[in-house]
Amino acid sequence: MTRKTITLPGSFIYAMEYDVLYSDVNSADHMGADRILPVAMEAQLRFLKRLGYTEASAFEDAGLIMAHSEVQYLAEAKYGERLKVELAVDNIQSKSFELAYRINNLTTECEMTRLVTTLLFFDYREKRVIEVPATFLNLLEAFA
Repeated sequence: MTRKTITLPGSFIYAMEYDVLYSDVNSADHMGADRILPVAMEAQLRFLKRLGYTEASAFEDAGLIMAHSEVQYLAEAKYGERLKVELAVDNIQSKSFELAYRINNLTTECEMTRLVTTLLFFDYREKRVIEVPATFLNLLEAFA
């Protein structure tokens, strides 16, 4: 099977730290693969709040939905270890953008995971994808 490598952008505009919880650990005594995306979504929510949004699910007259995600697992993390989640906004198109994440295990000093998610703004009233709002783009530019 061909292995995909996620290429990350050269810089990140947001970072947070996360301690691996007992509920993140599986029977193999390390962080479960299914727990990586929720950690990334926590970083996404915190980033959006830093931009000035009060909610991540309903803003700009629309909702923000994930259309695609890819995860590259590089190393494990165990209960109590501290992670650093870095986030970059990349590949902004007319109706979508990507968030790229790098998760480093600060305890073991190694890169643990790379992720990319493709996000869309969705008008739930009209049931359609809408253009990336100019307000959002302006907030990104001011933040960076």
